[in-house]
Amino acid sequence: MAKYQVWECKIVIDGDSELPRGFDGPPRFAARAAIQDAGFDVLSTSSGWGGTLTQKEIDWHDTRRS
Repeated sequence: MAKYQVWECKIVIDGDSELPRGFDGPPRFAARAAIQDAGFDVLSTSSGWGGTLTQKEIDWHDTRRS
C-alpha cells in the first residue's frame, strides 16, 4: 500500500451566502499552485462546499460572531 500525506483545509463563510456554481475552483487552484511552487508534485486535489464542522469549531465560530 502506498503512503500519502494529505493536507486538509476548512474555509468557513456565512451559511446564507449564495455561491456561484464552481466557486470551489479558485481556492483549490491557488492551494494546488502554492504546493507545486514549493516543489512538490500534487497527485490530486478535491474540494467542495459540503464540508462539516466539529461542535468545537461551531462553538468557536459562534463565540467570534457574538
